[in-house]
Amino acid sequence: MSLWLALGLLGGQDAVGEDIVVTGRARPLQINVQLDSKRRVHACAIAQSSGDESFDRLTCETVAACSREPDRSKKAIQACTQTQMTKIINDQFGADADRQDTNAQN
Repeated sequence: MSLWLALGLLGGQDAVGEDIVVTGRARPLQINVQLDSKRRVHACAIAQSSGDESFDRLTCETVAACSREPDRSKKAIQACTQTQMTKIINDQFGADADRQDTNAQN
C-alpha cells in the first residue's frame, strides 16, 4: 500500500499594521506499508521523503496506530492517517503562532 501525503504550509495569523505573506510547498511523502494477515502494519518504509526525517518517522508511526483501529481497510487507514497528521501539523503551527504572538508583545 502506498500512501501519498502532500501537506501544504498553513498561513500565518494577521498582525496589526503588518502584511506578512508566507508561501511554501511541502514535498510529497510516499511511504510503502506492508500489512500482516490481520491488516496491521508489519513494516513501513519511506519511498520518497518529505525532507524532514522526524515527520517521515511520525507518519509511519501514525499509519501503524491507524492500522490498529477496528476498520482496517486501505481507505480507512489513509483517512485516519490524514486526519491525525493534519491535527499534529495544526497543533504544531498553532503553538508556534502563539509563541510568536507572545514574543511580539514583549
